[in-house]
Amino acid sequence: MRLNQRWFVWIILTICLLSIPVGVLTQNLGQASGTPKESSSEGSFLTKYKDRIQVIKLSGMIIEKADAGLLSSSTGSASSTLKDLRKAAKNDKVKAVLLRINSPGGTVPTSQEIYEAVKELRKKGKPVVVSMGDMAASGGYYVACAADKIYANPGTLTGSIGVIMNLMNFKTLADKIGVEPDVVKSGLYKDIASPYHRMTKDERQILTDLIMDSYDQFTQAVSEGRKLPIEEVKRIADGRVYSGRQALKLKLVDELGTYSDALNNLQKTCREKYNLKSDLAVEDAGSDNFLSSLLESNSLVPVQGKPDLTELVPVDLTPALTKQPLWLYR
Repeated sequence: MRLNQRWFVWIILTICLLSIPVGVLTQNLGQASGTPKESSSEGSFLTKYKDRIQVIKLSGMIIEKADAGLLSSSTGSASSTLKDLRKAAKNDKVKAVLLRINSPGGTVPTSQEIYEAVKELRKKGKPVVVSMGDMAASGGYYVACAADKIYANPGTLTGSIGVIMNLMNFKTLADKIGVEPDVVKSGLYKDIASPYHRMTKDERQILTDLIMDSYDQFTQAVSEGRKLPIEEVKRIADGRVYSGRQALKLKLVDELGTYSDALNNLQKTCREKYNLKSDLAVEDAGSDNFLSSLLESNSLVPVQGKPDLTELVPVDLTPALTKQPLWLYR
């Protein structure tokens, strides 16, 4: 069985390697025949060797999880996005980044890591423009605030500035069916938010303080990124979502426009910044194309110990806290 897998990998590698000169030849023939050269050679193999704009996607729940397998798609996941942003910061050929966000939010720490990675790009002098898709709410909006400019469609759902922790309590049910928890703990609050006992006043205050501290971090990030007074941010940061058009009036986004509008604006910025006469090439292939996965993947088996929770957790709820770690969702 292992022999067959090895033969399969070698066959695929051979096909991929043979396709490279074919693609290069096709491109050269097209140029020789007078075909106009486009500024955005999206997904082209040679684009990786040019000065370019890189499109990076952030999709779905913003939550740390195991890397995808060899044949699985990982483009847009939080881990993939973070990796791509860090690579772009180190790559001198990447002159700017268009970050396409379509996310309802996610955990506080992972949202903050991506936020900091975007800021690091800007520190390196690389412009970053965000293009919002269907939704860029909560943690998705948190990340967007780190960019130089934010574009939203008129109907994009955004905002939802706030932090939530949803808990469940099974004590009444447990009492009815005769289940009695037996807990051994090292400290008074080690089983805080347990579903098997009523939350005490002190426990509720501890969790409220935790939520409000994260909320303060969120609103501060919005205030700094959007250059708005913190009082104005907190006035509109009550957890509600806004349409793109409403967000523009509230100064949460800079422009209403599509992906193409955002890209055109970024091209204009790059022409002015780098004194260019033509547009930069655009890399919009994603980080999970088959050849990249084949060359970069270090295992055919997903990492153990980090289950994918995105299929188990509703987008607007945190999981009930039993023996799980404390998850906070923006």
